Amino acid sequence: MKNSLVVLLSFIMSISFSQGIQKRQITEAQIDAVFSQWDTTDKPGIAVGILNNGKIVHNKGYGLANLEHQVTINPQTRFHIGDIAKEFTVYALLLLEQRGQVSLDDDIRKYVPALASMPHAISILQLIHHTSGLNNIEVSKALAGWRSDDVFTKEQAYAMILNQANTLPKSISIQRHSDAGFMILEDLITIISKITYRDFVSKEIFEPLGMVNSVFDTNGTVIPNKAQGYFAHNDNFVSSMLSPSQTITSDLYTTVGDMCLWAKELSDPKIGTKQMVEKFDSLSIVNNKAVDQTNTALYTGGHRFWNFRGAKKLYHVEVAGGYASKLIRYPDYDLAIIIMGNDGAYNGYAGTGASALYIEDFLDTRSEQITKIASKKLSKKELTAFEGDYWDIDNHNSRKIQLVNDTLRYSRGPQNESALVPLTNYTFKMVTGAEVIVSFDSKAIPKTMSVNVGDDTFQLISYNTNANWSRDLSSFTGNYYAATLNTSYSFSIDKGNLILKHPRIGSVQLSPRITNVFTGNQRHFSSLEFQRNTNGSIKGFKLSTAGVADIWFQKQSLPNESLVKSK
Repeated sequence: MKNSLVVLLSFIMSISFSQGIQKRQITEAQIDAVFSQWDTTDKPGIAVGILNNGKIVHNKGYGLANLEHQVTINPQTRFHIGDIAKEFTVYALLLLEQRGQVSLDDDIRKYVPALASMPHAISILQLIHHTSGLNNIEVSKALAGWRSDDVFTKEQAYAMILNQANTLPKSISIQRHSDAGFMILEDLITIISKITYRDFVSKEIFEPLGMVNSVFDTNGTVIPNKAQGYFAHNDNFVSSMLSPSQTITSDLYTTVGDMCLWAKELSDPKIGTKQMVEKFDSLSIVNNKAVDQTNTALYTGGHRFWNFRGAKKLYHVEVAGGYASKLIRYPDYDLAIIIMGNDGAYNGYAGTGASALYIEDFLDTRSEQITKIASKKLSKKELTAFEGDYWDIDNHNSRKIQLVNDTLRYSRGPQNESALVPLTNYTFKMVTGAEVIVSFDSKAIPKTMSVNVGDDTFQLISYNTNANWSRDLSSFTGNYYAATLNTSYSFSIDKGNLILKHPRIGSVQLSPRITNVFTGNQRHFSSLEFQRNTNGSIKGFKLSTAGVADIWFQKQSLPNESLVKSK
């Protein structure tokens, strides 16, 4: 009887909830107001698509698709969506699995001849979840001196993957975004389906869903109704020169209307099944355990989770080559927002604002800014003890803690900081939308800071750019070679700074962080961690940045001209 009552109550509650999801009726004028800053006649703009209860209720353009020819953005305007296209790769694999042609647990060496010599197994699922340990090819190329307009073949990409695979541990304990994995997955789809990746996605996904405006860029093919990408420059804009990748074929141009049809498939499957969509939306697996549902977790295929005022938001975002796109889905509310822009700047916040119009009645009524926290009073002297620069060991970036008007502030950079409210003598609550606790140990040498976001903890160590260890830069000079990249860097001193040089990268000025760790003033040179022999001499360094980790550079005793030359 008790169990029956529980079932009955659960049934009644589910009915009540489904009947209660009556979203607000939003007018076109209300939507236009959210995107008004792009509604101009002299600047790049955006296109916006909204899918509500399975119907496209908004499909409109704002601003210009082409500044030179004064072409306005309309529902047929195509934009490059970059990494968002990887969602189709994942869905294509799920379709093949549903048909019994592959299992996502299969070893990729079973299908891809170029990887047959890899020392240990990597599963298809690991590539999908970015848990293979493989480095990002585009970042590796840049670090090796390749430029975006250089011809870089798949054979060279696979050779770089195999170089790194020889150093990979058997057990991967981290999740790192890797385009190398998706290059392999695209080839895998071609091998299994016996037609090209482009043809499979077009035939099996785009055509059945009616996505007639979705086309792949094949080596610079003319694409009608394509928006030109731009970057802001001073008080004007400059055209971007987006170079199609020679290794990743998912260079896709599409419209917001087509992406609404894609969002509809994920809400009410037409070519797939509910079970497929559940797998598509599932949490990533790290160390045989689903990652915690936090605001930083990568989901299958790279789309992320955000707790938006109590609502589950799944999203995928891309900003590259003068284009910016965001796909937002609220599975519990059958709502999706798609934004595509061509001014090269992130625009996703407006999509979140538009979605709030529809589901405001169901969102947490508390402000995202913490207005009242039971705090402990600390003196200015006590607060000052926590000030300083801190280095994030795992994420390779700096954070500054400074006292401003009697309030301790956590700074990520210019115009990006949050107040810290003291809870105890050494613990603070960050004034932000998420639950973030910051703890200090000012007695440690050097002093440390822990940042807790949900179940994740990030450790930071204070640093001094004028520390004793960084005054003798001569010990770091010399030539270093990375077998993984087949390239060499030279280090010298110029005007008191350690300088990294490469014939195709140029000069990178390095600044000291924690002991034996430097960071560079160019992209991809986030962390150079030098290691010493037992006698104290430098033996090499590990280079880590977003997309790659621990690339080993061995210090060379040979003259520079005897080193293996990079491209």
